[in-house]
Amino acid sequence: MNYLTQFIIPVTGLKPGSHQFDFEIDDSFFEHFEYSEIRNGQINLHLVIEKEDNLLVFHFDFNGQVRIPCDRCYEPFDLQIGGKERLILKFGSDFHEESEEIQVVPIGENHFNISPFLYEYIHLSLPYRRVHPDNVLGDSTCDAGIIERLENLTKSSEPDPRWEVLLRLKKNRNS
Repeated sequence: MNYLTQFIIPVTGLKPGSHQFDFEIDDSFFEHFEYSEIRNGQINLHLVIEKEDNLLVFHFDFNGQVRIPCDRCYEPFDLQIGGKERLILKFGSDFHEESEEIQVVPIGENHFNISPFLYEYIHLSLPYRRVHPDNVLGDSTCDAGIIERLENLTKSSEPDPRWEVLLRLKKNRNS
């Protein structure tokens, strides 16, 4: 059985009102997405679906931790994430996206797969800059050997002679 089938919601069988679902997302979820930055994680998802006559409102509330590579030293570390998102599913004549938050599906559609949206919401919750957190003393917890090698590369490298030519051109232009 495919792991992602648990994220297919039967929309026609739901009665009007509020419905709650809980999911535990683990490494298996991320394995189904070829280009995922995340390969390991443990995330709890609480999903509330409010069904009305011609639409459904999905409220995603998730939190947990993922293992991602550090942007500074590239060593993996655990990062706490969480978020709340809303998705509105309307019924219409064909599949299309009205906005980032509103999806339209054909009237006869029986099921709706939330896994691509969940994948997107989790990745969008990642911070722009992902580095190891500092310890209680304020020191980086990055791999010390990698950081030392990076510092040595920046200190000992001789300037590229092409930059000198460009600097002279810039200086002559400003003169």
